Amino acid sequence: MGDYPMQTHETNCAVAEQLSGYLDDELTQQEQQRVMVHIRTCHSCKALLEEMTTLRGDMKRAVHVSADARDLPKVMNDRSARFLGWFGWIALVLGALLLTTFFFWDLAVELLTDRNVPWWVRLGIAGVYLGFIGLFLMVLRQRLIASKTDKYKKVKL
Repeated sequence: MGDYPMQTHETNCAVAEQLSGYLDDELTQQEQQRVMVHIRTCHSCKALLEEMTTLRGDMKRAVHVSADARDLPKVMNDRSARFLGWFGWIALVLGALLLTTFFFWDLAVELLTDRNVPWWVRLGIAGVYLGFIGLFLMVLRQRLIASKTDKYKKVKL
């Protein structure tokens, strides 16, 4: 329910508290009818409702101003920002790869060297690891090839 400030009109009417809900169409049919009937006789509530309606219209017409369209290419092509962006992504990917590699390596060493683990489980773990490595290399190779032939590479948004 939208809350609108009641700055100009002080009223003791119980209906005044429902004006915001009335304006936002959040009241039941019975409550709406009660507010409509009340507004016909209470000039204070009627004036408050008109003020709230005007304020609501002003808020809808307000335009959010952000970076000017003329400055957008300058902002997007800033060398420092692009460098920092690439640096951040590379650091994130390398860090994730190192942590993931450490986790899987530690798990593999633990399971493969433990003589209590059956041979077929060790062979299955080795197969899963080799499968993940193969899939990762395949996707990496496809992405590198696609980045060289990407026809949308020079499209500016």
